[in-house]
Amino acid sequence: MGEEKISKLAFKLSIPMIISMLSMSLYNIVDTIFVSGIGENALTAVSLSFPIQVIISAIGLGSGIGVNSLLAKMLGKKDIKTSKNIIFTEIISGIICFLLVILFINKYVLFNFFSFFTSNKEIINLGYNYLSVIVIFSFSTIFSNIFNKTLEAYGKARLSMIAQFVGIITNIILDPILIYGINGYFNFGIRGAAFATVIGSLLAMIFSLICIIKQKDIYKPKIKECFIDLKLYLNIYKVGLPSIILESVAPITTIILNNILIRFSEDAVTLYGLYYKTQSFIFMIVSGLNYGMIPIVAFNYGADKKERVLEAIKLFSKLSFIVTSIGTIIFALFARNILGVFSVNENILKLGEIAFRILCIGFIFAGQCFIISSVFQALGNGKESLIIFMTRKVIVPFLFIFLTIDVLGLNSIWISFTLAEILAFIISEVMYKNKKKKVLNINIS
Repeated sequence: MGEEKISKLAFKLSIPMIISMLSMSLYNIVDTIFVSGIGENALTAVSLSFPIQVIISAIGLGSGIGVNSLLAKMLGKKDIKTSKNIIFTEIISGIICFLLVILFINKYVLFNFFSFFTSNKEIINLGYNYLSVIVIFSFSTIFSNIFNKTLEAYGKARLSMIAQFVGIITNIILDPILIYGINGYFNFGIRGAAFATVIGSLLAMIFSLICIIKQKDIYKPKIKECFIDLKLYLNIYKVGLPSIILESVAPITTIILNNILIRFSEDAVTLYGLYYKTQSFIFMIVSGLNYGMIPIVAFNYGADKKERVLEAIKLFSKLSFIVTSIGTIIFALFARNILGVFSVNENILKLGEIAFRILCIGFIFAGQCFIISSVFQALGNGKESLIIFMTRKVIVPFLFIFLTIDVLGLNSIWISFTLAEILAFIISEVMYKNKKKKVLNINIS
């Protein structure tokens, strides 16, 4: 981390993450294709369920990012004692997170959640059948995210990638079996899609835990060395909590947005759900870059090698620009082809062509915001990441929608997110330059 050439290190850490993130996007698409075979109501139910799934994943992912950032710093400082206790701390954190999910996302909440959007009883029942399984087994999602981030902090990105592959491949294989059944057996319908998801997450969690236990160069505490250190929890969630909020804001805004979209039509809700999943092919690559960058920046910052920190940031910024530029071209030229993969009607195809071409304008700006936010996370400054994200996903979009929806109609929603990406990019650049001068003690170039 502290000596190898940055470009080589970036390749070593990011490529496995990019592959695993792309595989996750592929799973989301394949899963949606199988569900669309059940019917349009099932597709709408899953679209409405998706934000809750993302929130559950965000709890584990945010906790894992906090662990990753802190653990990488301790390794950079060669603080073995603290590094060991972080493993114990993250397990307790995961248990608490799971209990909170079970407590707050209960049967009553789920039924009222779907009733908030529609009075269609079939959609409500399909959504509940799907999401209740996800919630009950949410511990697998939470712990697989936390354990993967632990592996990444130790530079074991390849093992983290394999763990995710185990979950994704299992999921894809089980989807058609558990949804449609074999010779009349295992025909669970939409609930089968949920079973496939949680079984995949469970196997990924077990695999990553075994990797942590078996790897000799990962510092593992003995029972007598484990102790409750409130300072560790505070340091983990100093970065982790803003990350959880950051990851949760998008699905929460999607919930609000779905309520606005369904006033136009159920097709509009389905379209946004499909966009959210298809654009993830682009932003999962950027996320893979981010997750590869965070331990590099955190380690070298902890080791006081600030020039290497700046070199890493510049490299990953360039890579993000290339990826999002390609994504913009693809979504602008092939919107109808992308949507044509799913069993959707002509109205969704027409709406999608307009929406995709407006939304893709913001890809490049969003990619740079991702990189800068991750820099702040790696440096232990979660507040700035929160400001950027709130600008992108809440403040600007909903203010613009409120002011223009009566004039622009459905298009005001697509325009609002593109405008938000541009403004958030400007704000993030100002904050980054200020942080580069004050924290890294590097003159602005």
